Amino acid sequence: MDIAVSEQKATPIRKYVTACITMAIIFIGAYQLWQFSRAELTLNANSLVISQVQRGDFTVTVRGNGVLVPEKVQWLSASGDAKVDALLYKPGQQVRQGDEIVRLTNPRLEQELSEAEWELSALEAEHKASDLAEQAAIAKQRSDILNAQMALTGAEHEYQAHQELIATGAVSKLDFQRAKIALEQAQQALRSAKVQLAESIKSLQAQQHARFARLNQLKNRVSRIQTQVNDLTVRASIDSIILALPIEVGQHVSMGSNIAKLANQNALIAELQIPEIQIQQIAVGQKVTIDTQNNEVLGRVTRIDPEVVQGNVQVDVAFSQALPSDARPALSVNGEITIAQLSDTLYVSRPLFSQSQTQSSVYKLSSDGLMAERTAVKLGLGSVSYVQIIQGLQEGDQVITSDPSRFESYTQFRIN
Repeated sequence: MDIAVSEQKATPIRKYVTACITMAIIFIGAYQLWQFSRAELTLNANSLVISQVQRGDFTVTVRGNGVLVPEKVQWLSASGDAKVDALLYKPGQQVRQGDEIVRLTNPRLEQELSEAEWELSALEAEHKASDLAEQAAIAKQRSDILNAQMALTGAEHEYQAHQELIATGAVSKLDFQRAKIALEQAQQALRSAKVQLAESIKSLQAQQHARFARLNQLKNRVSRIQTQVNDLTVRASIDSIILALPIEVGQHVSMGSNIAKLANQNALIAELQIPEIQIQQIAVGQKVTIDTQNNEVLGRVTRIDPEVVQGNVQVDVAFSQALPSDARPALSVNGEITIAQLSDTLYVSRPLFSQSQTQSSVYKLSSDGLMAERTAVKLGLGSVSYVQIIQGLQEGDQVITSDPSRFESYTQFRIN
């Protein structure tokens, strides 16, 4: 038996909802068709680098490559003309203060030293003989004074005796006058002997001064030549490592020629090369992390070079920690300078060719990811990998950070 089924008519509300959904689909499709019709370029998503804007703490850093160099370098130089006789060390070896590094020879200088030493010995012997002779003469004069004093004493006694006897007539006036004249002569002889002794002493002192001056002059000459001969043996001035020996055995060197380059291996600094477009962010005192490929060491910026060389500026870094065992001069290192610590800020992976603290533009993706449109943004501080967003983007926005050379002439383009 057949059963009749009655159909229920759709209510007006269901018809309205269905119509709205249909119109929305048609509108979205039309919008997409309109957008696609406006875009003149279509790129594959796999050929683009897309990054998402994030919010959070952001460390601003600047990176640079460089090398470790000695903080203080000492060059040992030749004190005179010579010939290299022997090299006792090689670059890279460590030496202690006083170690002989290079031996030089100069036969003419050594002969000059021998002649000067012989001349000094002869002059010292001559001076000694002269001193003995003059001391003997002074001793004789002192003896003459003693004799004169004794003669004077005898003349005084004789004169006193004649003076007492002449009153009694025991001696003649002639004998009395003779005694008086003898006394005067004895007094004069003593005075003359004393004057002669004083003059002799002055003459002796003047001659000794002159001889000492000539002797000291010759001693200084011998000492100078001896120093030059000693300097033919080039010794390490500090505990150090030899960086360079720009000479070879048999080579002639002149006064002032560089012989050896020394450096204290424990007193190294890092010289980093920072791109000139980022140098305005660098300041003395900023914290730096130096990577020696095997270890990381902390330091601080101590100097910024005032000149730009081949697009880079040199920044010196002094270490605040003990250096690892692999640290040595000329070792290649990487440095990361901490510029600032930003809290709760927007940032994104750094778009190619973008510069920090500038007005720029990026290509922002639509919500469905099918379109990219150029958007003006204001960039803040940046590091090698990230840059701060000041204005123009929101958290969660997606932007293209790869090379824009293929699409930079377009305001927007399609992505599939």
